[in-house]
Amino acid sequence: MSESATERHLALKVMMMPRDTNPYGTIFGGVLLSYIDQAGAIGARFEVARNRLPKQDLVTVAMESVEFHQPVFVGDCVSFWTDLRNIGKTSITMHIVVETEREGDVTKVTEADVTYVSVQTDGQKRKPVPIRGRRSS
Repeated sequence: MSESATERHLALKVMMMPRDTNPYGTIFGGVLLSYIDQAGAIGARFEVARNRLPKQDLVTVAMESVEFHQPVFVGDCVSFWTDLRNIGKTSITMHIVVETEREGDVTKVTEADVTYVSVQTDGQKRKPVPIRGRRSS
Protein backbone atom coordinates (compact mmCIF):
# COMPACT_ATOMS: atom_id res chain seq x y z
CA MET A 1 0.00 0.00 0.00
CA SER A 2 1.15 3.50 -0.70
CA GLU A 3 2.58 5.49 2.18
CA SER A 4 0.45 8.45 1.11
CA ALA A 5 -2.82 6.48 1.40
CA THR A 6 -3.86 7.89 4.76
CA GLU A 7 -7.04 9.75 3.93
CA ARG A 8 -10.12 9.09 1.91
CA HIS A 9 -11.11 10.88 -1.27
CA LEU A 10 -14.62 12.10 -2.19
CA ALA A 11 -15.01 10.64 -5.68
CA LEU A 12 -18.74 11.21 -6.37
CA LYS A 13 -21.77 12.85 -4.84
CA VAL A 14 -25.17 11.94 -6.32
CA MET A 15 -28.80 12.82 -5.58
CA MET A 16 -30.97 9.69 -5.73
CA MET A 17 -33.92 10.07 -8.07
CA PRO A 18 -37.33 8.32 -8.44
CA ARG A 19 -36.23 6.55 -11.66
CA ASP A 20 -33.74 4.52 -9.57
CA THR A 21 -36.27 2.91 -7.22
CA ASN A 22 -37.27 -0.70 -6.87
CA PRO A 23 -40.85 -1.87 -6.11
CA TYR A 24 -40.18 -1.31 -2.38
CA GLY A 25 -39.52 2.40 -2.84
CA THR A 26 -35.79 2.22 -2.15
CA ILE A 27 -32.88 2.59 -4.57
CA PHE A 28 -31.92 -0.51 -6.59
CA GLY A 29 -28.71 -2.12 -5.39
CA GLY A 30 -27.54 -2.28 -8.99
CA VAL A 31 -27.75 1.51 -9.27
CA LEU A 32 -25.49 1.80 -6.23
CA LEU A 33 -23.11 -0.80 -7.69
CA SER A 34 -22.80 1.25 -10.87
CA TYR A 35 -21.92 4.38 -8.88
CA ILE A 36 -19.51 2.37 -6.70
CA ASP A 37 -17.72 1.19 -9.83
CA GLN A 38 -17.48 4.76 -11.15
CA ALA A 39 -16.31 6.12 -7.80
CA GLY A 40 -13.69 3.38 -7.48
CA ALA A 41 -12.36 4.16 -10.96
CA ILE A 42 -12.18 7.86 -10.13
CA GLY A 43 -10.41 7.02 -6.86
CA ALA A 44 -7.98 4.72 -8.67
CA ARG A 45 -7.14 7.49 -11.17
CA PHE A 46 -6.63 9.86 -8.24
CA GLU A 47 -4.22 7.39 -6.60
CA VAL A 48 -2.34 6.81 -9.86
CA ALA A 49 -1.85 10.59 -10.13
CA ARG A 50 -1.05 11.03 -6.42
CA ASN A 51 1.56 8.25 -6.55
CA ARG A 52 3.03 9.77 -9.74
CA LEU A 53 2.41 6.61 -11.75
CA PRO A 54 2.05 6.82 -15.52
CA LYS A 55 -1.57 7.09 -16.66
CA GLN A 56 -2.99 3.62 -17.31
CA ASP A 57 -6.14 2.24 -18.91
CA LEU A 58 -7.94 0.61 -15.98
CA VAL A 59 -10.79 -1.91 -16.22
CA THR A 60 -12.91 -3.40 -13.46
CA VAL A 61 -12.11 -7.05 -12.75
CA ALA A 62 -13.74 -7.69 -9.36
CA MET A 63 -16.23 -6.30 -6.88
CA GLU A 64 -15.56 -7.95 -3.57
CA SER A 65 -17.29 -7.92 -0.22
CA VAL A 66 -20.14 -5.61 -1.21
CA GLU A 67 -22.23 -4.92 1.88
CA PHE A 68 -25.55 -3.08 1.85
CA HIS A 69 -25.91 -1.77 5.42
CA GLN A 70 -28.94 0.53 5.12
CA PRO A 71 -31.53 1.30 2.43
CA VAL A 72 -31.06 4.36 0.25
CA PHE A 73 -34.09 6.54 -0.43
CA VAL A 74 -35.21 8.93 -3.16
CA GLY A 75 -33.83 12.35 -2.27
CA ASP A 76 -30.79 11.03 -0.40
CA CYS A 77 -27.64 12.90 -1.40
CA VAL A 78 -25.15 10.05 -1.44
CA SER A 79 -21.37 10.48 -1.09
CA PHE A 80 -18.94 7.89 -2.45
CA TRP A 81 -15.63 7.95 -0.55
CA THR A 82 -12.61 5.99 -1.75
CA ASP A 83 -9.36 4.92 -0.20
CA LEU A 84 -6.52 2.84 -1.56
CA ARG A 85 -6.30 -0.77 -0.36
CA ASN A 86 -3.43 -2.02 -2.54
CA ILE A 87 -1.38 -1.37 -5.64
CA GLY A 88 -0.15 -4.67 -7.10
CA LYS A 89 1.90 -5.57 -10.15
CA THR A 90 -0.97 -4.99 -12.62
CA SER A 91 -3.87 -4.03 -10.35
CA ILE A 92 -5.16 -1.44 -7.93
CA THR A 93 -7.80 -2.17 -5.29
CA MET A 94 -9.99 0.57 -3.87
CA HIS A 95 -12.31 0.52 -0.86
CA ILE A 96 -15.49 2.52 -1.41
CA VAL A 97 -17.73 3.69 1.44
CA VAL A 98 -21.15 5.07 0.56
CA GLU A 99 -22.70 7.54 2.99
CA THR A 100 -25.70 9.81 3.23
CA GLU A 101 -26.67 12.48 5.73
CA ARG A 102 -30.02 12.04 7.44
CA GLU A 103 -31.32 14.44 10.10
CA GLY A 104 -27.81 15.75 10.69
CA ASP A 105 -26.22 12.32 11.11
CA VAL A 106 -23.95 10.60 8.60
CA THR A 107 -25.16 7.07 7.81
CA LYS A 108 -22.98 4.46 6.12
CA VAL A 109 -25.28 2.72 3.64
CA THR A 110 -22.96 0.54 1.54
CA GLU A 111 -19.29 -0.39 1.17
CA ALA A 112 -17.24 -2.49 -1.21
CA ASP A 113 -13.76 -3.33 -2.43
CA VAL A 114 -13.24 -3.01 -6.19
CA THR A 115 -10.18 -4.16 -8.12
CA TYR A 116 -9.10 -2.61 -11.41
CA VAL A 117 -6.43 -4.00 -13.74
CA SER A 118 -4.11 -1.95 -15.90
CA VAL A 119 -4.53 -3.03 -19.52
CA GLN A 120 -3.12 -2.35 -22.94
CA THR A 121 -5.81 -2.27 -25.60
CA ASP A 122 -5.11 -3.42 -29.15
CA GLY A 123 -8.35 -3.32 -31.12
CA GLN A 124 -10.73 -5.74 -29.38
CA LYS A 125 -7.94 -7.35 -27.35
CA ARG A 126 -6.87 -6.30 -23.88
CA LYS A 127 -3.95 -7.65 -21.92
CA PRO A 128 -2.81 -6.85 -18.38
CA VAL A 129 0.31 -4.70 -18.18
CA PRO A 130 2.39 -3.66 -15.17
CA ILE A 131 1.54 -0.46 -13.39
CA ARG A 132 4.91 1.17 -14.00
CA GLY A 133 6.51 2.94 -11.08
CA ARG A 134 4.39 1.09 -8.55
CA ARG A 135 5.41 1.49 -4.92
CA SER A 136 4.26 -1.86 -3.52
CA SER A 137 3.49 -5.37 -4.75
